[in-house]
Amino acid sequence: MERPEMVTVDSYTTLVDVSSQAAVLEAHIPEIKDGDRVSQLWRNQYIQYSMIANDIDAYRPFWELIGQGLQYALEATGYDVSNDVRDRIRKEVYEERITVFDDVADGIGRVVNAGYEVYVLSNGNPAMLEHLIGAAELEDLVSDTISADEIGVYKPDPAIYQHAATRVETPIENILHVSGGGMRDVWGAKHAGMMAGWLARPEQKAPHESLGQDPDIVIEDFNDLADRLE
Repeated sequence: MERPEMVTVDSYTTLVDVSSQAAVLEAHIPEIKDGDRVSQLWRNQYIQYSMIANDIDAYRPFWELIGQGLQYALEATGYDVSNDVRDRIRKEVYEERITVFDDVADGIGRVVNAGYEVYVLSNGNPAMLEHLIGAAELEDLVSDTISADEIGVYKPDPAIYQHAATRVETPIENILHVSGGGMRDVWGAKHAGMMAGWLARPEQKAPHESLGQDPDIVIEDFNDLADRLE
């Protein structure tokens, strides 16, 4: 991989862990016996909604899609849950119980100290990202956040990555985008012309998918990324 000029990073599943979904669902809805199943359907559904929204010009803030995905997952699995309870579940998972991965502050600090500006590039709307940056204590490390809300287009559409390159005033091919979890975001960045790093934390045991282009680098955490860039 050539040396990048700029680094962008994904947000949820990359900087912070939102795997509390299943536990929160079971805590608020005692009759749920398989929170993991409902949680996975919830996540799959709001990600699917984001991609459909791109195709049919139906953009709405990501916070709303998360809520719609939750409603679908509960109704599809036979649970009648009030709006108030669903809102409490969404708020607890994505605000009160988000957990910052241990390597984030130190690793990103090392990347910044190596001379790179770091931006968060996310589907999350501005209010979500403001909360995330505060929770992760990244205010002094991250140069700024770049939200899909700014152009009304979600990842992995090429437009959001191109918008990011315009925002940071850097040729798109000179930007390294780092994303954890599944590889949808990695593929989107590569397709748009960025370099891409897949953050595959060993404990998450995410499979290496092969639909899109391979990442330029595979890393285990942000300290691993710093080792590659220093």
